[in-house]
Amino acid sequence: MVGLHLGIFLTAGIGTFTRVEAKSLWSSTPAAADDVIQQSYAVGNGRLGAMPFGNPGSESINLNVDSLWSGGPFECSNYTGGNPSSERYTSLPSIRQWIFQNGTGNVSQLLGSEYDCYGSYQVLGNLSVSIAGITSTSSYNRSLDLTTGIHTTSFVTDAGVSYTSRVYCSYPDQICVYQLESNSTLPAVGIALENTLVDSSLQNATCSKNSIGFAGLTAAVDTTGMKYYATAKLADTNVTATCTNSTGAWMTVPSVGGKRSLSILVGADTNYVKQYGNAANNFSFRGNDPTESVDALVSDATSKPENDIRQAAVADYQSLASTFSLSLPDIAGSAGLETSEIVSRYNINGTGDPYFESLLFDYARHLSFTSSRDNSLPSNLQGRWSTDLYGAWSADYHANINLQMNYWIADQTGLGEGVLAALWDYMQETWVPRGMETAQLLYGAPGWVTHDELNIFGSTAMKYDASWANYPASAAWMMQQVYDHYSYSQNTSWFIDQGYPLMKGVAQFWLSQLQPDAYFNDSTFVVNPCNSPEHGPTTFACTHYQQLLSQLFTSILSTSSIIPYANVSGSDDAAFFANVSGALAHLDTGIHIGSWGEIKEWKVPDSFGYDFENDTHRHLSQLVGWYPGFSVSGIASGYTNSTIQNAVATSLWSRGPGIVDSNAGWEKVWRAACWARLNETDEADYELRLAAGSNFAPNGFSMYSGHNTPFQIDANFGLAAAMLSMLVVDLPDFSSSVGGQVTGGNGRANGQGRTVVLGPAIPARWGGGSVKGLRVRGGGIIDFGWDESGLVNSVTVVREAVGGLRLMDRIGNVIG
Repeated sequence: MVGLHLGIFLTAGIGTFTRVEAKSLWSSTPAAADDVIQQSYAVGNGRLGAMPFGNPGSESINLNVDSLWSGGPFECSNYTGGNPSSERYTSLPSIRQWIFQNGTGNVSQLLGSEYDCYGSYQVLGNLSVSIAGITSTSSYNRSLDLTTGIHTTSFVTDAGVSYTSRVYCSYPDQICVYQLESNSTLPAVGIALENTLVDSSLQNATCSKNSIGFAGLTAAVDTTGMKYYATAKLADTNVTATCTNSTGAWMTVPSVGGKRSLSILVGADTNYVKQYGNAANNFSFRGNDPTESVDALVSDATSKPENDIRQAAVADYQSLASTFSLSLPDIAGSAGLETSEIVSRYNINGTGDPYFESLLFDYARHLSFTSSRDNSLPSNLQGRWSTDLYGAWSADYHANINLQMNYWIADQTGLGEGVLAALWDYMQETWVPRGMETAQLLYGAPGWVTHDELNIFGSTAMKYDASWANYPASAAWMMQQVYDHYSYSQNTSWFIDQGYPLMKGVAQFWLSQLQPDAYFNDSTFVVNPCNSPEHGPTTFACTHYQQLLSQLFTSILSTSSIIPYANVSGSDDAAFFANVSGALAHLDTGIHIGSWGEIKEWKVPDSFGYDFENDTHRHLSQLVGWYPGFSVSGIASGYTNSTIQNAVATSLWSRGPGIVDSNAGWEKVWRAACWARLNETDEADYELRLAAGSNFAPNGFSMYSGHNTPFQIDANFGLAAAMLSMLVVDLPDFSSSVGGQVTGGNGRANGQGRTVVLGPAIPARWGGGSVKGLRVRGGGIIDFGWDESGLVNSVTVVREAVGGLRLMDRIGNVIG
């Protein structure tokens, strides 16, 4: 039995240790050129990403720009986002009839081709800096300061000359900076900007006074490929660099007496424009050649002192980094150790290392706002950092867990306004236009729809393998992020202008697709056809879909009071809300308990054998309404309902610890978050430690399969989200806005406001820790701390939430 009053504590009697805020990653050895993705530290400004690596005196910076992709309409004039050339929805009635008659079926008539011009995110290139005369060195150190966003490398030559280089990417100036200084006159410095992975016929390097650059194409095809351009410009006006190779992007900065520093400013862009991904622009996404605008941007920056650029970059960085802090005890004595050693000695089966976990938490927030800002594309499978021309899974947007997980921490840690605009604009500009076509061609539906794998060119159609491609629920899941942002920010104008139209379009699609359950004839509305993500048969009433639609419809109805025409008789919005209300009243909610006590993943009878014990599949699709969603934990009062709690726990026990299937980090942290919402401290903490000790490289990047590449960033964000789940349960309350539904333990109690549980699963090894800046629904902000056993014992309400809050600890005491 699990529940609010039965939290279990880990190892008692650990003792009192100094609380620390882990704020830097560092190493005493260089990041090797052949292992950049596991050794280098990442910086970025949203659009641009950089990873410094290489030996002392011969440093390189791997560079990425958010929109550099192969494929799409830039390489295929007949690109359609995967959409078929003619309508296919006429096949749906027979598909549905077969499935209702037999329980399962197929969607072969709806499937698309493999990867026609789908493309991949690709690396931009390297900036390399070579300092003449450096052979052997000592006192080497490289570090990433998570309070400033600046990467610093320092070393001393045998002659006693010290060098320091700084790498950072500025959001205010939209450039990346390499700054070098010494305590002696700088020798000659060679600078190169290149990409040796690219066919030389597709790239034209240039070198002129104090600047180098290259312009390239992703492919030489009938539509000429995507254009991209990068330049590196010497910021110093009193030094004249020379081109050492007129056919390449190379230059040499001569040694000048008394000159002890230099700065190189890097800018890059492509001719991709997401606002041109619509019918009015022939879905071209094609803008102007970026050369002139990039050169102008970098030239503007060179008119400023490097120190001014740095100060503005740091101020912007700190405006986001400072919104939240987590302090945990350093029980393993890790504060003075380099990051790779902390990683290598992490004790999964012991007390773990709270310092390392807090470091990963801070790093997750750093990666969030350095890979996603209001003028960038969202963070993809590798955030903003890739070393390849063709990334694993195209380094794309997988929207059946990965893209969702990338943004789980944004609102609760004060990053919502800083990082989520990239996501909203991406969906609005690239998903909606093609998604409307997909909805009509595949489903004969209004609104818009997307499936599992998505690029930056509006690839919204179903691909070729139903087990993962038949996933039209992706946008419905993303609408939870939309609603959550409104719930946390209370930004009504944004919601009316952008959030609500996105949700409305997805809901309109699903209102047209729901079918009366003709298998059970139980008067419920269900989805048919459906596939649970990457698992099981094509069937009807997949639990995952039903739970997502329950919270989508409920969330929409809860916002009726702020939509201008929602209650105006005869208006489109009034009719829409009425249709949503009617559908919700008959919707199968996706909560079915099976023969062995589990939350069923499929509604079909147990005799079909799809829900079976010890199915260790990586996805927890049947628990999406428990976490990260709230249709099970909140709307269905599951958080305080022992029957539902036990069924969720049974499902988690059966799924196992996330090591048998793919051994991915994201599956472990999702499990940790689900256990935390059950107030099961031991299990949540074990999964957290399992992920922290099994899936993170020496540089803090999460690896997909154990410690093995490829790098996949979702677990970086997901681990921080799991830690948040251990710190707070903050479910929405719809009791006053949606048909009198009550959210149980997180609803209102005696008029005292919505209940928030602080510290539902804080382990004793985190004893004496604290949080500052936690955002809660309704726009509130809370600071709190806990005792040596993990029980919350101090709370400060920094900003009141709309409607008030009733704060409780995990054993049921009211604490605020």
